[in-house]
Amino acid sequence: MTQSLRETAIRFRLVRFALGTFFLARGTAYRLLGNEYRFLNDYGWTARVADVWPLTGLARRAVMAAVRRFQAGPNTLVDSYLRNPASDACASLYTITGKGKHDLLRDLIVLKRSTADEKGVILLKYARTFDAVVALFELDRLMERYTFVLEPCWAGYWDPSLLMFIARRQPVFVQCFTADDLALVEAIGDPLVPLRMGPADWVDADLFTKPEGTEKTHDLVMVANWAPGKRHAELFRAVAKVDRPVRVLLIGFPWFGRTQADIRREAAAIGNGRMTLDILERLPAAEVSQRVGACKVFVFLSRKEGDSKALVEALFADVPAIVFDKTVGGAPSRINASTGMLASDEDLPAAIERMLDRHHEFAPRAWALEHTGSAFTTQSLSEHVRRVITAQGGRFTEPLVEKTNSPNLAYKDPASRAAFQADYEWILSTRRAGPRG
Repeated sequence: MTQSLRETAIRFRLVRFALGTFFLARGTAYRLLGNEYRFLNDYGWTARVADVWPLTGLARRAVMAAVRRFQAGPNTLVDSYLRNPASDACASLYTITGKGKHDLLRDLIVLKRSTADEKGVILLKYARTFDAVVALFELDRLMERYTFVLEPCWAGYWDPSLLMFIARRQPVFVQCFTADDLALVEAIGDPLVPLRMGPADWVDADLFTKPEGTEKTHDLVMVANWAPGKRHAELFRAVAKVDRPVRVLLIGFPWFGRTQADIRREAAAIGNGRMTLDILERLPAAEVSQRVGACKVFVFLSRKEGDSKALVEALFADVPAIVFDKTVGGAPSRINASTGMLASDEDLPAAIERMLDRHHEFAPRAWALEHTGSAFTTQSLSEHVRRVITAQGGRFTEPLVEKTNSPNLAYKDPASRAAFQADYEWILSTRRAGPRG
């Protein structure tokens, strides 16, 4: 089954009910066999994806019961994962094993050094990275010297990748960009500490900025890969109903075999002699900033996504946005009277007309500078960590170093990495004994 068909099928309640029933049954079997990791993996899928009564409720209650056991200690999920072939498979993806192609240090970053008197701070991005750190390193040793910040990039936190970091008396900070996931982390409680932030909060406001004196070359812009879930076709259908010529710019890249040729076929199938379509691929960040800044309105139509960095980049480029009103993810939290509007599929044509007429009345960059961006978020995170650590009797005298998402983790000042060389060397020294991957 292609990704497009999977994305379409999962929207049907009957399909989700069937899958949820299967995963609950299989997860129960794993539980009876003592395979805690597989049990929670299957129940976690049902808890975060199925969205059907009574399966979701049953799965969530079982996962929360396991969480309470981990909080009382020890966290047996870690050992179960390490015994499972999934841990070796995950480890094998990384160059540290000599087999994989992924650099772990693109998604693991030290934000505060470890000293004899104070713990350092490590931030991890992506659930797969959470798994890799557990598979590759001695997590308990790392937690003795570092406080962890987890940055999931997909909505839905009922996931063993996150639950493996529950350890007694070890606060773990979890970025939450949807209300549901914030509520979940709050419900789990100690040692997880919820943070009202997400991956899109780490945009570099100095890179994505308002271009001075730039003429608006396009009316609408979307920045997304060519996956069907981005719903370019929905944009074309809406533009076909707009009573004026519209110039559309798409910035993206191929995805699972879908290319810009597929996007052009979708546009041609709908037909619109008044729409001009321009497509650009694989642009460097600085050029994306310039191109987006030369557009009147940014459009985001995904049904479900993580926390849209492209949306926040557009806001910093002083471009207001239209966001699909039923999207699941972080995007709706960025939309307000200063930044744009939410719109249903039915209202999208009218929303496009209104925004094209009024785009100059919004102030998205001014709002973004006050509420998000790498400088703002680093300061906010640093204060959260300091408050929790000192309340528990620890020391926190050095602030966190600023990082950005571009799209992987990077220091705002590249020279900062040299200051943490000893930390990275020590982290690598905690690699688990024996072959991994």
